[in-house]
Amino acid sequence: MILRYLSFLLVLICLSGCKEKNLLQELDQYQANEVISVLQQHNIRADKIDNGKKGFSVTVAEPDFTAAVYWVKVYELPPRPRVEIAQMFPADALVSSPRAEKARLCSAIEQRLEQSLQTLPGIISARVHLSYDIDAGESGRPPVPVHLSALAVYERGTPLGLQISDIKRFLKNSFANVEYDNISVILSERREDEFRVSGPRSGRQDVSAGVLAGVAASVVAVGVAVWLLCRQWILPLTR
Repeated sequence: MILRYLSFLLVLICLSGCKEKNLLQELDQYQANEVISVLQQHNIRADKIDNGKKGFSVTVAEPDFTAAVYWVKVYELPPRPRVEIAQMFPADALVSSPRAEKARLCSAIEQRLEQSLQTLPGIISARVHLSYDIDAGESGRPPVPVHLSALAVYERGTPLGLQISDIKRFLKNSFANVEYDNISVILSERREDEFRVSGPRSGRQDVSAGVLAGVAASVVAVGVAVWLLCRQWILPLTR
């Protein structure tokens, strides 16, 4: 009876020491993989859980939760699902007005450009804004020149080199009728947050304080179990 009770106690202690918290949920597989990749880059262990129709969730150890939330905010995770232009105009959709279709197309192009910019080395997040004239060509009105602006946040210590000119060239070649002078690119270095004073937990510290506490409690419980067993055996002999 005593052994069963102590075994149950040990299981509870170990589970409490290894407790994980749900960081993000209802993600698709691409989003979950991106989140885990970023966290692992910063030495935070994360697990992906398949919840069936509810998508995937990402969990982290409770002591790493604050650091994980910090990096999720910095990298603006989870990333938006990849945009395919064909998805914006499904074959079975109701026929919309030309203006609505043009607005949806331009919005999809903005998102595709953002996703492409985020593949550049050192770029954490990107936003692209396209000034489009949805009434261009109607009633004989001449079209307004296209203007593009991009804001990219890059990782600290990233060598910029010719990155601004590369981004401008990339954006210009994405359109047939945009002037080089009508493209604005702003680069912003990721700010040093106060959280960095203590720093996120390193991969060599995967054995969290909670796990250590659980191990210590387990050792104590084993000691108590041994003492009780010895007491149970010795007392009858002394009588």
